[in-house]
Amino acid sequence: MEGFVKVTTKRFEFDVSRGYYHGEFHWHDSTEAQEHLTHFGISDQPTCWMQCGAPAGFTSTLLGHPVIFREVECAGMGAERCVVIGRNASAWEDDLPELAMIGQPQAKKRKAPWNPPAAPPPVEALPETPHLIIGRTVAIERAKRLLERVAGYDEPVLFLGESGTGKEYFAHRLHDIGRTPGGAFISVNCSAWADGQTPPPLVGPDSAFERAKGGTLFLNDVFALPLGQQSLLASQLGREGERPQLRIMAASSRAPTEALKSGSFRSDLYYRLSILPIVIPPLRDRRDDLPMLIAHFLDLHSRKHGKPLRQISGTAMGLLLRYDFPGNVRELSNLIERGVIYAEPGGDLEISHLFTGIEELPEFVEGLHVSGRIVRRVTGQADAPEGMTFTEIEAETYDKALRAADGNVSAAARTLGLSRAKLEYRLKKYGLLP
Repeated sequence: MEGFVKVTTKRFEFDVSRGYYHGEFHWHDSTEAQEHLTHFGISDQPTCWMQCGAPAGFTSTLLGHPVIFREVECAGMGAERCVVIGRNASAWEDDLPELAMIGQPQAKKRKAPWNPPAAPPPVEALPETPHLIIGRTVAIERAKRLLERVAGYDEPVLFLGESGTGKEYFAHRLHDIGRTPGGAFISVNCSAWADGQTPPPLVGPDSAFERAKGGTLFLNDVFALPLGQQSLLASQLGREGERPQLRIMAASSRAPTEALKSGSFRSDLYYRLSILPIVIPPLRDRRDDLPMLIAHFLDLHSRKHGKPLRQISGTAMGLLLRYDFPGNVRELSNLIERGVIYAEPGGDLEISHLFTGIEELPEFVEGLHVSGRIVRRVTGQADAPEGMTFTEIEAETYDKALRAADGNVSAAARTLGLSRAKLEYRLKKYGLLP
């Protein structure tokens, strides 16, 4: 890569006999990223396509099987440097559009400098785990990468993120890939004490702490734990010379600074539980993952209810892609499950199956037409609003914003809450640029 980027190797492992490869690299002063910034400005996706293709093709040819390199952080998106990860194709755990683009490299008989064995042992497939994390945007890849890095340790992990982002799901995934996947996973809802309930004891004989030994203790909504229980837990964790025979994971949708400033949570316990914090991004910050998540939940709930469907209609998909999902991934799953139950077997999933009118729809949507089409918001007219497709509404929204900004694309983008690059792409798509 010399001449294109300045490479700092963070991790580099390979085993030819097992067909294994894993590399992590920091790219500084990327030529491709700088060219994109110069000509197009900040991008909403990684820009170093050719520079990722070069090591992918080279390594795949060298090892004789597909190795995919992906950029999880990019200077073209505003990061201080590019972060590139190379793995066996099978290790990415999601769909691989790269293979469709480049084709799978075939193993070739050739002389190799390392003299590999004539008949290398077959590569054993890794066992599938039930808590795979779906997505490949920069935000979710960063969280997944941190999860993999802490998996081999026993230190406490604190998951932070909005309600519905999947904090407990991440905890289960960490338990699956951690050092004690066969141990118990004990979940404690800390808000139960605040609600006046009397849950099983947290520490002591026959407590959650004891039952989780050899496995994982997960403290959900940990900042709701009463001060009395905090004291018991702090004393359990603070015993000199003793190391807990379990891994503690905690989660909260509340900001730690808020809990500490109010005095409702002990600072010494917080610093013990937050050695390894992992922030899980909200769904609105990983919109490019929506098609994958929608397809996953549609398949999951169709099989769960024994109700195959043909597809999601274009208008329904359009609204899902524009919806803000205040309830994050949990709300998306609930919407798809509702749609599967309401839809006709073997038919299409329509807007009327997903949205019931109680959701906070995008500001340009007044409601849903009886036909299932989006109805645009109309002001200053006594007549009933006219039914429009999502595409028509979107194009009209961009056109109005551009006119109101006197043709200034950057100003229109700020009004719509979009980046200039995103708006310019959509204006070109609808033929709205002068």
